[in-house]
Amino acid sequence: MNVFFLQRNGINLYQTLHASETSRNILRFYHPKERAGGVTIPIDSLVSGLSLAGEMRWYIRRYMQDVLFEFPGKNFCTLALARQIYYDREIKPREEWPFRRLYVIRNGHLASSEPITHGVTGSETPVFSPDLTRFVVWGTEAEYLGPVKSALHNEEGRDEDSEL
Repeated sequence: MNVFFLQRNGINLYQTLHASETSRNILRFYHPKERAGGVTIPIDSLVSGLSLAGEMRWYIRRYMQDVLFEFPGKNFCTLALARQIYYDREIKPREEWPFRRLYVIRNGHLASSEPITHGVTGSETPVFSPDLTRFVVWGTEAEYLGPVKSALHNEEGRDEDSEL
């Protein structure tokens, strides 16, 4: 399992995290890897990823566009869905998950995050290359129905204190 921190436009997240003594201290037991669009950090469990996201809250708000969880089998979910899975314990993701978005990363930055209409499967084939990365991300119903924006920030781009 991995946590995938998506960098904001104009940010090299890997270098930014290594330049800060505080983030190096937070990540001292992890092995971050640079990836097209941000940084991937291997974790052992969902709760350890949620804990890491909590510790990285300031960096998430300042330097990151989104936080995703990558499960074995290349399934991704949003931070909000990961919280619901862990804390509510009522949600059980399944193969026909109805609330999905297609994330496209071009030249190292998130280019789009469009909802996938139910039943459409043609564009859902994951692509991972240095220039283009395309994959499906499962989210909550509110993320699916809402405007295309990061779950970490409100519409004006300012942080929401209650999110993390």
